[in-house]
Amino acid sequence: MSTDRVIAEDIAQQALLRILGRASTFDRTKDALAWSMTIAVNEYRSYRRKFGKPAADQRERALAEPIDDDTPEAIAVRDNLRDAARAVIGQLRPQDLEVLVAALYDSQRPPLLAAAFRKRLQRAVANTRTLWKRRHGDDRTG
Repeated sequence: MSTDRVIAEDIAQQALLRILGRASTFDRTKDALAWSMTIAVNEYRSYRRKFGKPAADQRERALAEPIDDDTPEAIAVRDNLRDAARAVIGQLRPQDLEVLVAALYDSQRPPLLAAAFRKRLQRAVANTRTLWKRRHGDDRTG
């Protein structure tokens, strides 16, 4: 959502920390992707409010709009994001998927020390980001 790579990575890291911190409160009857994307968008909005920077262009203003309502546009955005994320997740290596599922759903973790689990999670997130960029490009650059 941000055209500044450093800011975008910072917001993404903050969103991931918030998602992982709230994973135990997630209602498993709901869509996890929509839930996590809502948190990520809220992190972006919080950053913009905190630093008083308006969205740089029309695309950023459009993406900053809430996606948690039931307008046809919001439903389409959620559906498109969910489908895109599922396609990328389907390409993950089994070990990456295992660690992401364990982190997001607070389920059975692989038998690893905490530091090794965090490192594997970091790699899984990086691999997910790489797969996303290959499939959908990096639209933050313009």
